Amino acid sequence: MNEASATAAIPRHYGVDRRPAYNTARLVVAAVFVLSTVAAIFALPGDDAGGWGMFLATFLFLQGLTQFGIAFTAIMRLSGGFWARPPFRLAEVTTLAFMPISFIGILVIYFGARHQLFFWLSPEPGEHLSPWLGEGKLLFRALVTQVVFYAFAFHYVRMSVRPDINASAGESTGGLGRLVRSLFGGGGATDPAALTHRLYWWSVPILMIAGLANTFISWDFAMMLWPHYHSTIFTMYYMIGCIFGGTALVLLLAALQRRYVSMDSVFSTRQVKNIGIMLTGFMCLWLYFFWAQYFVSWFGNLPHEMRPLNAKMTGHYGPIFWVSIACLFMLPLAFLIFARVKRNLLLASIVATLICTGVWLNRYLMVVPARWEEHLPFSTLGGAAGTIALFSGFLLLLLLLFDAFPMLARWELEQIPEKDREQWHSKH
Repeated sequence: MNEASATAAIPRHYGVDRRPAYNTARLVVAAVFVLSTVAAIFALPGDDAGGWGMFLATFLFLQGLTQFGIAFTAIMRLSGGFWARPPFRLAEVTTLAFMPISFIGILVIYFGARHQLFFWLSPEPGEHLSPWLGEGKLLFRALVTQVVFYAFAFHYVRMSVRPDINASAGESTGGLGRLVRSLFGGGGATDPAALTHRLYWWSVPILMIAGLANTFISWDFAMMLWPHYHSTIFTMYYMIGCIFGGTALVLLLAALQRRYVSMDSVFSTRQVKNIGIMLTGFMCLWLYFFWAQYFVSWFGNLPHEMRPLNAKMTGHYGPIFWVSIACLFMLPLAFLIFARVKRNLLLASIVATLICTGVWLNRYLMVVPARWEEHLPFSTLGGAAGTIALFSGFLLLLLLLFDAFPMLARWELEQIPEKDREQWHSKH
């Protein structure tokens, strides 16, 4: 296959290709979102039986995993992982899709449940509080870190997507597509070599700011729910969970994207296999940080710092804890040792689903046992409706952006060496 034919095999389109299936999915998700949001509006305000905890756990799950989307592309660009270029745009759009939900979710949690969730906002008379604490400071930290992160993410994605948007000028994209073109198109560097170099250097601050944003969120919305619990490793443990689950989410969303966008010629066995290898590595890294988080507390016999682990591992929450461990380590290990699983998109997607389920349960156990001694997932209408609203809202925005963005970074795919493109195309 020569260079011209290899380049021609890369899909060139703006938006989805399989319109009937896409429209049906979008309508179904929109209906679920509207119904669940209405139910949550009525049920969550009066829910004091753990519904707010479940809502917060789902919010942390989605925020952490979607923010890893932009970090995924930054890591791959820094490490020279050109094999990952086909899902680059998907990962970047995933981060932007959750942006409005991130700000709305923080405001809803703060104004709706701060006194239920954050014990330190109502101190006993005479109790000394750190200058770090306070209602206004909590909201300020959360909003400012998210504004900084998403501002950098927006600029990073704008640099990446500009050449493809400018190349598709004149194509019909609908109202949202025109808005995306006005925000992300226009002048700027479009030379592939110069843009690759620029994105390479911008990947460093993107990773640093993503780490900073998740540090503040993990402290304020997870670790500080437990009285007298202070762990210097908690943030790394939290972020490794985001990276682990975020990699699995990229694979799942790539499988979803293939249903509506023609990308079979560029997203093939090699991408599935390499993501499977990454999942294996992150699985082992997550287990290490899970153990390291509690080792010092256990070895030093520090009861206040052991309380969160004891509350998760024993008693009412014990079975949920061991299910999460099975989903995050035992079952993925049992599946990913087989090469066939890492070469088959369906089998790999099943493993990715297990991992995402495990990460969600992990976030649930970070939040709910701190304030409620007994609670079961989806046991209250408010918690169930809020969780479904968050998931369906994110998926709806993602589906809408599928039709507004060029969902393949064609300018980056064209830079892949010809021999590698021939290797991918030979499988189809």
